[in-house]
Amino acid sequence: MLTTMLLTLQCSLGAAGDPAELLHRFRDEFVQISPGQAEYPRQFQMGRDQEGLENERPRHRVTMTAPFQIAKYEVPQNLWEAVMDNNPSRWKGPRNSVEMLSYQEAQDFCRRATERMRDLKLIEPDQLIRLPTEAEWEYATRGGTDTTYSFGNDLQQLDAHAWHTGNAAGNDPPVGAKRPNPWGLYDVHGYLWEWCQDTAHENYTGAPSDGSAWMADGMPTHAVLRGGSWKDPAEKLTSSYRRLAPKSTRDDAVGLRCVLSKVNHRR
Repeated sequence: MLTTMLLTLQCSLGAAGDPAELLHRFRDEFVQISPGQAEYPRQFQMGRDQEGLENERPRHRVTMTAPFQIAKYEVPQNLWEAVMDNNPSRWKGPRNSVEMLSYQEAQDFCRRATERMRDLKLIEPDQLIRLPTEAEWEYATRGGTDTTYSFGNDLQQLDAHAWHTGNAAGNDPPVGAKRPNPWGLYDVHGYLWEWCQDTAHENYTGAPSDGSAWMADGMPTHAVLRGGSWKDPAEKLTSSYRRLAPKSTRDDAVGLRCVLSKVNHRR
């Protein structure tokens, strides 16, 4: 009995992890996306037309102008704790995706992670951690596909790739429990909504065509969430579905995924 208790304690401590070790792991989990090279097309069609919602229109061609790296997983709770020294999540678990995050809190994590990773020399002084632009998010999620989901159009495959209202009892799995998309990214469909850099626009009329963030003037109160969540049905988990939400939104279905790029990369 004592041996079992000690092993359980060791596993628990190991799951929490040393902050520097967790940041090293985080750095290793970024996937290089290089538009125009190998399997990464330089252009893609963003949004949907007749079958999509108004805010997914008009479908438009985007030319990705610069490489970036995107995290393989949504930010897990042990990494959040290592950077922010707290854990706002409802569904606790060291490798569960962190949730209950406002837009500003997601931005704060990116800023502090940048500082700590520079201090540890895990990234260069001219690199930063940030939220993905909406175009980067959709481009990476599609993984070179032009279908409803990154795995195609067959809803029979949804359970294998996503946590959604049809198969999730609660938001309590570890990241990466489902199958990845074609570029090795996990949980891009379902599990948690993911904040994007862009402020909210009702449709794509006037959207940038170079993959950059679309930021409204003034003090916009809403931003873009992508991907759907464990609370949502299949139609909200598509590669193109958009949710325009107040930046103050905190919910156990909202988290973040990070991008690593050059500071002067126009975002």
